[in-house]
Amino acid sequence: MDFSAFFRALLFCAFLSAAQGLHIAPHDIDKLLLPAYDYIVVGGGVAGLVVAHRLSEHPDVTVLVLEAGSLDSSPDIITVPGLVGHGIVPAYNWNLSTTRQEFLDNNTRYYDQGHVVGGGSILNGLLMTRGAKADYDAWQSLGNPGWSWHRMLHYFKKSERFAPIACREHVDPLHIHPHMPVHGTKGPLQVGYPNFFYNQSANFLQGIAELGVPILSDPNAGVSAGASVAPSSIMARNQSRADSRRAYLDHVLHRPNLHLASQQTATRVLMSDLATGGFPLISKRLKKAYAVEFRTSAESPQRNAFCNREVILAAGAILSPAILQVSGIGPASVLEELDVPIQVNLPGVGANFQDHAMVHAFYNYTESGLFSSRNLTGAVLQEVEEQYFTNRTGPWTHPLISTIAFPHLSHLTSMWPSLLSNITSSPESYLPLGPGRHPTLLKGYTHQLRQLKSLLSDSTVGAIEIMADSVGTLTISIQHPLSRGFVHALSSDLLANGSVARNIHLDPRYCSHPLDCDLILQGLRFNSRLIATEAMKKLQPRPESPWNITDENILNEAIRSQVVTEYHPSGTTSMMPLNMGGVVNTRLTVYGTANLRVVDAGIIPLLPAAHIQAAVYAIAERAAAMIKKDNPSPMASGIPGPPLGPGIVKGSGQ
Repeated sequence: MDFSAFFRALLFCAFLSAAQGLHIAPHDIDKLLLPAYDYIVVGGGVAGLVVAHRLSEHPDVTVLVLEAGSLDSSPDIITVPGLVGHGIVPAYNWNLSTTRQEFLDNNTRYYDQGHVVGGGSILNGLLMTRGAKADYDAWQSLGNPGWSWHRMLHYFKKSERFAPIACREHVDPLHIHPHMPVHGTKGPLQVGYPNFFYNQSANFLQGIAELGVPILSDPNAGVSAGASVAPSSIMARNQSRADSRRAYLDHVLHRPNLHLASQQTATRVLMSDLATGGFPLISKRLKKAYAVEFRTSAESPQRNAFCNREVILAAGAILSPAILQVSGIGPASVLEELDVPIQVNLPGVGANFQDHAMVHAFYNYTESGLFSSRNLTGAVLQEVEEQYFTNRTGPWTHPLISTIAFPHLSHLTSMWPSLLSNITSSPESYLPLGPGRHPTLLKGYTHQLRQLKSLLSDSTVGAIEIMADSVGTLTISIQHPLSRGFVHALSSDLLANGSVARNIHLDPRYCSHPLDCDLILQGLRFNSRLIATEAMKKLQPRPESPWNITDENILNEAIRSQVVTEYHPSGTTSMMPLNMGGVVNTRLTVYGTANLRVVDAGIIPLLPAAHIQAAVYAIAERAAAMIKKDNPSPMASGIPGPPLGPGIVKGSGQ
């Protein structure tokens, strides 16, 4: 008889029977943390909470979520859709910033990321768009069999509890006719529409149609090229923000096998040798993740949470690669600079950073009788606030943005074929110097450029996004960026100097490929035509300088001073073949490891023309299903468990 296994099972049952599903506060961490967990999820954002929810459905496995942020207190600025964009609670933000952007104006950019249970779903603009079928088919074409639109659709639906619009008077004027076969109605996340719309939404859609852009009755049915009123992550009953915490965590924290440890920053994944593997480009031996090192603060002692089965990194596209690097997984040159022992030499970790670069262009609506969010002051604001909290109607149910367009390249310029003619030329000149030009990364980028040329030529795919608010802002963002940046840890201790933000080198390299800024310029020209349509002229738009200037040199300079992030970081732990710079395989396991996965936006190999929260929910749903399938018996893993004994190891914190 295997007495070790028997004793382990007995210990597990004893802890499980005594435990309560609970939120472990920092002061209780030594008392309540188990000696070991089957699964440790690093990051309690969108992906992490989805995975934890699904894995803990099996009552015989234990799941720990380590989250650096706290539980939010549900302030109105977060929960009320009409207050989106009015600010961020500082405690819920990582307060990251980029390096100086050499291809823009040589200034840095703020880069808000969720530092709170629920992650970005607590802070984002609520929009739920998926992108085009072709976006996901491109993932499959990059060497990821099974990651097509057809396969992803099941998981989009699984995550979603879609509610058709309740205000029927808006259905026809705003062309809101969702195609219900592509939507889920029983998933955890509520998705729907507000109970109020500004009249400007109809003007925008009519103006777009005058320019030949199709109006989509459902932007999530596989075609993104067009304009629509997009659904949002809004709870239909009370017209408040729907986020991953409320959807996937709060109602299952009674599960005795699910623990959430908040205000705990993961600083390293501890690795050991496991067995001979089949990855000659990396090593002859696979690595096994057996624990996660974490601390409450820079001054607090180090603790280790031990893992029986798998560690799932879900810290996002900026922090997950940094955690991998300080754990010894990443480009050898970066690890050597950090003085970190190399566990797996993996050049793609932190490379291939992609984001939707964005410019806010202002065309103030001046029509005297127009009602917009600018009217929400004084007595009107008090009335709107009372209306919202009394019966959940009125302007506060409407998020900052609901009306959007994704014009195809042909809608922007008749010269679009010439824009794409040299898109695949000299790929090496657009990658960063140093480890970013590793031969595998160059090969992967070359394949990506071919896919991007195909996507930008596809009539179903949007090239840019235009987001319209109620006051005259027509924000432009590129949807298929060609620029590639990177993320590197600056210290082997992510809490050195008291802040993770000080130890992250984030360089998006916006517009390092000139076509990205060229497409924003095309978007500005499109906006000029849009405000001249009959429908939009009724709003009496008055462009602010420099958006009222036609001089191309002035506009290009303005673009480079105004580009900011749309907060869609991705690609830094890409799902692609190893010889193309990939970091995870199609089952999201990190190359060279046996039981370490990444499940967040970092695995996205090419950004879709969409707001990415819908994709991240679907990715996490699919990942959870894969993890369950790969671990069919909770007590029969082929991966050895950690040594029996305390799960908490106090140390110097170094």
